[in-house]
Amino acid sequence: MEHKVVELKQTYKLCPNCSFFCHILEKDKYCSLCGSKLIENCPTCLENISNPYAKYCKQCGTAYPGKIKTNKQSF
Repeated sequence: MEHKVVELKQTYKLCPNCSFFCHILEKDKYCSLCGSKLIENCPTCLENISNPYAKYCKQCGTAYPGKIKTNKQSF
């Protein structure tokens, strides 16, 4: 009898505004904290989001929307 190994990938939806996240199998389409539409994939390469704490896509290096905050000061 042959056994197959199945790798379960955890994927997530992210809020591009406040960084809220939920599991991809949850029915949420919008962020329950701020109302923004959740993203399911990298906006550049369309890779699934496998780490909800990541700031960048690990396939193409694109910053996830809302994850990088810039502190620009006017002088």
